Formats: sequence, structure tokens, C-alpha cells
Amino acid sequence: MQIKAPSWHVIKWIAGVFAGLAVIGGVIGAAVVSLGLVTISARPPHMAITTAMLHYTFKRSTANAGSDVTVPADLDSPARVALGIQHYANVCSSCHGGPDLGQSPIALSMRPRPQHLAAVVEQFSDEQLYVILRDGVRFSAMPAWPASQNFDEIWSVVAFLRALPTMTNTEYMDATRRALPDGAAELAFNAPDQLGDLNVGIKAPPMEEYLYASPGTGWHEYAANGDVIATCAACHGENGSGDATLGQAPNLTVPSAAYISKALHEYANGTRPSGIMTTVAASLTDEQITGLSAYYASLPDVASPREEAAVGDPAAGQIIATAGLPDQALPACYTCHQNVQAAAGMTIPPIAGQSSSYLRHRLDAFAGPNWTGSGASAWQPMHWIAKSLAPQQRADLAAYFAQQTPGSAAPVSTLQPMDQANAQQLVEGVCKECHTVSGIGGPSGEYPNLTVQTATYLDQQLHAFKGGNRVAERMRQVAEKLSDKDMSDLAQYFGTPAALPSPAPQDVFATAEEIATGGQIASAGIPEKNIPACLTCHGAEPTAALPIIARLQGQAPRYIQDRLQTLGSEKSADLDTISPMHAIARDMTVDERHDVAAWFAAQAPLPK
Repeated sequence: MQIKAPSWHVIKWIAGVFAGLAVIGGVIGAAVVSLGLVTISARPPHMAITTAMLHYTFKRSTANAGSDVTVPADLDSPARVALGIQHYANVCSSCHGGPDLGQSPIALSMRPRPQHLAAVVEQFSDEQLYVILRDGVRFSAMPAWPASQNFDEIWSVVAFLRALPTMTNTEYMDATRRALPDGAAELAFNAPDQLGDLNVGIKAPPMEEYLYASPGTGWHEYAANGDVIATCAACHGENGSGDATLGQAPNLTVPSAAYISKALHEYANGTRPSGIMTTVAASLTDEQITGLSAYYASLPDVASPREEAAVGDPAAGQIIATAGLPDQALPACYTCHQNVQAAAGMTIPPIAGQSSSYLRHRLDAFAGPNWTGSGASAWQPMHWIAKSLAPQQRADLAAYFAQQTPGSAAPVSTLQPMDQANAQQLVEGVCKECHTVSGIGGPSGEYPNLTVQTATYLDQQLHAFKGGNRVAERMRQVAEKLSDKDMSDLAQYFGTPAALPSPAPQDVFATAEEIATGGQIASAGIPEKNIPACLTCHGAEPTAALPIIARLQGQAPRYIQDRLQTLGSEKSADLDTISPMHAIARDMTVDERHDVAAWFAAQAPLPK
């Protein structure tokens, strides 16, 4: 028997019937919603089928999202558990309870209800727990992690959740009991003069219905109750060393008061990413942050807790810390991180004596693909630096710095002794063609005056040319033929003696008015374009403290202008992680670049 396909007329009739039913259903649905007949009450529990459907969808979604997550090797470390339990006590316990502890009546009145995690955590993989904490659960009260980066700290909470089912009530209460350290003052909460911005997550309309501001209320009102230092001690220990979390939290006796204050303000406004610290700091007033910073800076420097298992090689880390990795154009860590912040007017943390586990996890977080920088500074170089290091090198550095005495001075790093004859031979054979024998360049201004720079800067730049981190084909061809000793000799030949004046330009480069305009930009920046003052980095104090920063005073004006032109072009767009100069030069006009170049060229070279 042959079955005939329905005619086109019948198909259109059937489609019309379904379309009509859909329209009728939509109208009825809209009417039900408009009349307020859909219940949103959280009072009656979900039906069993609704609960089953919600949890099945939830588990399948988190399992899928967790398929590309890598669990860290140290997940079961006691240090991670110790840090995770404190964040859980601060935030999660309000809804999810604790070992042999019931849940809050408020939590049990939610729909869907938060689960008692001690009873259900084993239903989820490590990867699922991480995804749930990182992303939260829409249409429930489960929030996303309150930071868009630094997700490594989530694993500490996962580590605690893994330990939760076998933890006794006594163990939990002992670990989360807080007391004010001897000699520490309560820090009163006074009404703030004005609220600060809080940049957490993606701000969504209607904006008038939310208040992204700090200080704000927290799950536990330790700020309002003046119970601040006791809360900090839960992670950082009574002596500030981080021993309460076995070094997972940083040693607060190492950084300065200025650095602690800066970090807390940035945590409070969300510009420094940390789900753990933003939750704490966003409740603090400015006065409490000032008090905390002064308190921890006043404590005597103490050693950080040692890791149970050796992860890094301190001897290998010492090489990177003191000499850097020249072939990768990576400077020595000590260039910035020890005893320079006061001289340079910069708030850079000293890290000698800091916890090895904390440093290692910070470096790993910096190296992550999602790290885009933090804080209010115009530029953060740590992403590029950390991702240029192998995981073992990051562990080696952490191990080395952890062995140093807190507050110790940076070792003095010097170049190899110069071979004068080798340097002169290289200059005669290669360098003089562009830079002249004396290194000052020619009257055209096309090539830079090398003598205004330090030997350290020149050595760093030669390695950058050789490794391709600084793009200039002619210099790459020259540098790739040089040995490390050759580069050191040349750097000292031009960079060690006093600077020489640059040749006068062949034509008048700028008027007095243009030079004055350039001086205004150099000293004050261009606020409406968010361009900082050039002297913030290129001034006398910063360049003296950080010799890898270029000295521009007395340089050939055409060279400075050409460099700014190149830095501001698209060919330099990938330099953002290495240097802030692409974004700065990009937003300057041709005239502004010209005037800045003219002002720097008109200044006397900085002394060395």
C-alpha cells in the first residue's frame, strides 16, 4: 500500500494551527504574568520533581564546565585547608553550615535551599567544586567568586571542602575561633566621609537598584564591631607571619605600611583581584585600613613558616633573583623588589622572607591566561614576567626568597669586569657606523646617544634586541652576533663614564613655546587622556633606583620623537605586557610627542 505525502495545503494548515496555538499560549502566559498569578513565593518547598530537575541540570552543567579544569598538585596540602576554612567561616558557613552544626533558618527558607555541604560535597568532583565557586549558580543564592582573576585561591576552599565530611565539630570550632592578639587594639568603625567605588564583577542595569560601593556590610560584621585584627589573625597569625595558614596567606611583617595600605584599598575597591581579600577589605573604613597597616608594620620582622616539602631549588632561584634571565630580557627580581620603593617614590613590595607557598601561588596566578593586571597603577609587568618563567623557575624563586631574612638588603649585582680592548674593537668594527666612537650619535639625531644611559640599561637592551623582545631588525642582526661578555663590555664602555652632550640638531627642532608645552606634559602628564607625567618613571629618582628605565634627559630629540611614534603605532601593540609605553604613546598626538621629545632633549643628562 502506498502512503501519499500530505499536500502543501495540508502542511500549511497544520503549521497554521500550531502557530495559532503558540500565539494563544503566549497571550495566556502574558496575561497570567501581568495579573500576578505566577507565584514567586519561597515559602512552599519545591516539588520533588522540580528539585530533581534542578539538581540534575546543576550537576550536568558543572560537570561539563569542569572538563577543562586542571586540579593543582598541592590540593590536599594542610596549608590550603587552613586558608580555605577561614574563607568558608567568613562567607559560606552562613548558608551551608559546618561539621555537626545546623544551617541558618534564613538559608533553609531559601528556594532552592543551600545544601548542607558536609552531607553532599562527596557528590561533586574537585573540578565541579571549583567551577561552582568560580562561576556561582544562576537563579539561586550561590554567588560567583567576587574577583575576575586570581582563581588559584579558590582551590584552598575546595581543599577545605574535601576535608569537611571527616572534620569534627571541635576541630572546626578550634580552627575558626578568633581572638585579638596581645597588644592589638580594636579598630572602631566610624561613619565614612564618602563611599568609594567597588568594581566587582560586571555591573548590570538597573544601576539605581544597586550600590557598588565600599565600605559595605559583610556576612560577619567584624568591621562594624571593631573586630578587625582578630579577623586578620585568623589567616595571618597572631604575629603576622602567616603561620595560621602555614604560609598560604602572606607574611604581613615583610611589606611596608604604605604597601599594606595600598593593597587593602585596592582589594576594597576590587581593582586588586582576590575573592578572599575583597570580601574582607570591602567592609573596612579608611581609618581601619590605616590602623591595620600601621599595626602590622609595627610588628617585628619574623620568619615565614616553611613548606613541608621542598618544591623549588633556592640556588636556581638565586640566579634569577640576582641576575635575571638576560637571554629572555628578564631583569633581576631585586631590580625592583628590595629597598628601592622609598628612593623611587614607588610602592613595590619587598619579598625577602615572604612565604614560599604564597610567592609561588602569586607567580602562578600572574602567569595565568586571564591575568590582566591589578591595582590603580598604569602598568603591571608581572604577567609578562611570570609567564616568561617556567613553573619550576617560579617555584625556585619562591624557595630562594623564602630563605632570606625579612627586611634584608638586596645584594649588589654588577656586570662582569669590562675588557676595554674587546669593547674598543667592537665599537670600531660595528657601533661607530651609527653611534660614533664616542657613542653620542650623529647630528641627524636618527640614532640615540648611548652615553646618557647606564651600563645596566644598555646591557638589558642589547639582550632584548637579541631575544626579539625589542624589535629593530638592524640591532637584532648586530646583537645576535654578540656574546654575553661582548654585550657587557659594550654596555660598560658607553654606560659607565659620565654622559656626553648629544650633537646639536642640523635644524632647529622646536621653539621655546613647544619646549615649555613638552615640559608641562613631562611633569604633569595629560590628565584628560589618563596619561601620567613622564617624570613618574623617567625622572632622576626612579631611573637612579631602577636602572632598567630609560634616561631621556639630554637624548637626541629626533630619536625620542621617532621612538614615541613607533611605540604608539600598531606594530608595538603587543608590548603592553612588557612596557606601558604603547598605551601612553598611542594616545598622544604627533605634536605632543614632538614637544615632549624637545623638552627632554633640552635638559642636561642625569648624573650616573
